[in-house]
Order: sequence, then structure tokens, then C-alpha cells
Amino acid sequence: MTDPATTLLKLAGVVGGYGRGLVLQGVDIQLTAGTIGCIVGPNGAGKSSVLRAVSGLLDITEGSLRFAGSELRGLDAKAILELGISQVPQAGGLFPNITVRENVLMGAWTVRRDRRRVRRRLAEIEELFPVVAQRAGTQASDLSGGQRRAVEFARALMLEPRLVLLDEPTLGLDPKAMAVLQENIVRMKDTGTTVLLVEQQVKFGLGIADTGIVMEGGRVLLTGDARKILSDPDMGSLFFGNAAPAHASGSAEDRAPLGASRSSVLGDSAPREGTRDQ
Repeated sequence: MTDPATTLLKLAGVVGGYGRGLVLQGVDIQLTAGTIGCIVGPNGAGKSSVLRAVSGLLDITEGSLRFAGSELRGLDAKAILELGISQVPQAGGLFPNITVRENVLMGAWTVRRDRRRVRRRLAEIEELFPVVAQRAGTQASDLSGGQRRAVEFARALMLEPRLVLLDEPTLGLDPKAMAVLQENIVRMKDTGTTVLLVEQQVKFGLGIADTGIVMEGGRVLLTGDARKILSDPDMGSLFFGNAAPAHASGSAEDRAPLGASRSSVLGDSAPREGTRDQ
């Protein structure tokens, strides 16, 4: 169980969606400060919707989202950004017709009048992501896919966020660019930034994460050590067309293999408090 003293982000029973369509069906997630969490699952599992809920872009009808002890539910996106949460979208996050430096500086828009702070942070970002200095005057449209991702990360860090949300960062990248991307994500963690990413490339995402979160149908099926989940041979049943495993949310990998039946995980009794039927 996660130590509450180090829990940065906690979703409890989150239900939400768009209009009358409920995409999230009672999501429970905890993320420890200074770690990388990765959400995986089949298409339509609700993975990206979790990020939108945390960043204030998804309507929440039930449950709680707490960040560093503060309730996020009911706050708008600007207020959530000011609390220290930033998000990098799936694709097209840069303004193509302005320079790399101008794109990065857009990340400090809310504090742009504090020029000393912006200059200091830009210098730190240029050291963390050398492409920002090396291609400062280059239009974003002229960057490679991997360079664009690095610049998007740099912009997201301009406000020194405590949590960065990454939505499918490998989308459209070749293997060489993915290797650079991995270095950049780990670099963010090394600076003390907590990262929560959604990833279709399961081996990539769980390979760099501390905590793995498996979702299906808007619910969390399993959370636990990312490498244990990745090494479980039954992961293929979720991603390659066989019947999806049924689990209660929680650190179930210590109690049963990923492919175990619901009865073997929960016993013959009804679902325990905090779990929902899958």
C-alpha cells in the first residue's frame, strides 16, 4: 500500500465522461511523488480520459481527485496548472510557425511578467534539453519527431510542475527517437518531477515506469510494480485478442498472476470495498 505521506496524486472512485457518456467507471489510482506511472490497456479503455480528468478537461460526476492533499474536482484547467500539473498532448502540441524558443516560452505564459524567473527557468531548461538551445531559432515545423517531443517536454516544465501528464508520447516516433524520448522522460524524473503517462507501446511504457496501471472498459484492472506486470505472460490476453483478465483494482500482482480468474483473486465472497465488478 502506498504511504499516504508520499502520495502525490490519488483518484478514488472517479466516474466521468463527456455529456451523458461516462468513460471512467470508478477509477482508483495512486501515484507516489518522484516516480513514473504508466497507464496501459486496449483502445477505448479510458486511459487518456484519466489524464483529462486530472487536468480539468473531463467532467467528473462522482469520486475524488486529490493532488498534494488538494481536491482537484471542481477546479478549472488554469487553476490546476497553477497547482503544478502540466500536460503534453498526444500530437500537434507545438505552434509550427514560431521558433523553438518561442514555443518553450509559451509554457511560462502565466508568469511572463516575472522576467527574471522566466530567464532563470529557460536557462535551466536549455541545460536539461540541449535541443532548446541548439535549435532556438528554428521553426517548430522543421524539427524531427523526437526533437518536437523534447521541445514539448521543455515547454511543459517551464512552470516547474510537480506532475507532468504525457499522452502517448511515442506516437509517430521511430525507434531512434523513442530511445531519446526514454532518456528525456527519465531525466524529468531525475529532476524530481513526477510523471504519469498513457502509452500504447506497452513494453516502452512499463519498461520505464515504477508503477503500472492496467485499464479496460473505463476501470482499473490492476496496479502494481510495472516490471512485474510487464513480465507476466498473461499480459498478452489483454493486448492481443484473447479474453481480458478480470481483476479487482489494487496491487493484485502479489496475490495472483494477471491471468487468474476473479474468484481466485477475491475468493468466493462478494467484491471487497473499493472494488467494482469488471
